[in-house]
Amino acid sequence: MTIRRLLRLKSGREDIGFYQARVLLEDGLKMGWCLQVVSPADLDEFRRHLSTGSSMSLSMVTRDGDYLRGEAAVSGLSESVDAATTVTLAGMGPLHAT
Repeated sequence: MTIRRLLRLKSGREDIGFYQARVLLEDGLKMGWCLQVVSPADLDEFRRHLSTGSSMSLSMVTRDGDYLRGEAAVSGLSESVDAATTVTLAGMGPLHAT
């Protein structure tokens, strides 16, 4: 499993602000990936996708300067008063390097 930290995350054309975000890759850039976003600036979009079950079209820039894009579904949202909010997204298909 490879972990890649992110510098930038976009849903469509909108930037998603966050405290920390990382992509976990199981098999290189082929299949089996998930995304964890800690303390996103706006939870409303994630809540909407979680309640409707719709996927999000994401584009990412890693700290290494790689550009990645893929479709993901919100699989978990943990909100806490005493700890950071974490959103977990599961990749739906391959993660593409551009």
